[in-house]
This record gives sequence, C-alpha cells and structure tokens, in this order.
Amino acid sequence: MGFFISRSWRLPKIIYFLMVFELPFTVANLALFGIASPNLYRTILWRVGGELGFNSKPSTVLYAAANYRPVDTPLVWSSFNTQYHLVIGVVCMFFWLVKVTLWLLKVFFPILSLLLHIALMTLWAYGIHIQTAPDTIDPKHTNIGAPWYITKSCNIVDDKHIKSYCMQAKSSFAVSIIM
Repeated sequence: MGFFISRSWRLPKIIYFLMVFELPFTVANLALFGIASPNLYRTILWRVGGELGFNSKPSTVLYAAANYRPVDTPLVWSSFNTQYHLVIGVVCMFFWLVKVTLWLLKVFFPILSLLLHIALMTLWAYGIHIQTAPDTIDPKHTNIGAPWYITKSCNIVDDKHIKSYCMQAKSSFAVSIIM
C-alpha cells in the first residue's frame, strides 16, 4: 500500500491571494536593500549608535587593528548583512516568478510548495538573526539585543538624513519579518 501525495490545493483562492500578497514585499525588499547596498547607511547608523552609547563605534575595529588585536566587525554592522538580504531578494523574486509560472501551468503541487517555502523560511530566519545579531566588541558598550535603530525611536536623532536612514533600516527589518 502506497501513500497519497496531493496534486491539488484545498483552498486555491487563498494560495492565489498569498502569491499576489508576496509580490509587493519581495519588490520592497529588493528596493530597500538595493538602495542600502553596498554601504549607504550601515556605518553611519553604527557610528551614531556608538556616539549615543548604544553599541560599539566603527573606530573600535580600527583601534584594535592598529594595536594588533584581532577583532571582527559585528555581524549586524558587516557588509555581509546588506549583501545577504539583497541576494535573498533576488532569490525570492526568482522563486516567485517560478511559483507563478508553475501555478498558471497547474503544476505547482503542494509538496513542491512545502519544500520551497521551508528553504525560503530558513533563509529569512537566518537573515533576521543577522539583522538582530549582538555587538559585543566594545566591553563598555555591549549590545546583546537588536541594534538601536530597531529597538528605539528614530526621533532620538536630530539630523534628518540620519533619521531617514534609521526609518529605512526599520522598514527593511519590517519587510524581512513579513517575508
């Protein structure tokens, strides 16, 4: 006796709605991280957070290198953060195009969807981990939670450009959570 793998969706209208719902967030992710790439505001927010005492300063890495002490850039402030999310955006857009094509051809089976969405969920979960990674390189200003621009209001900064960068970083995080 074999087992049965369904080839049809129980609620096709909901699946169609979810595919339509996914597109604007995929485009928003591409736009937000495309604008942020390679380093539009990451170092600025790091510097401002260090000046406000919320996390380390970018100069901590420079001073450590000058004193021949090994120190790695915190994951949350590294270029890997932005590039990883930009790549996820491209991958999600590709998979979205594949899903819609398979849906229209009536060959997007639930088992394919399950495998695809488990992979995407894993990528996004790691991406959220990167965005909320701790910054512990400066013992005087350790941050073991999410960075200041996620946990605090952007109104604590007076400069309107930095405030807009803060809001863009917040919206990037929000899109990552939704995805």
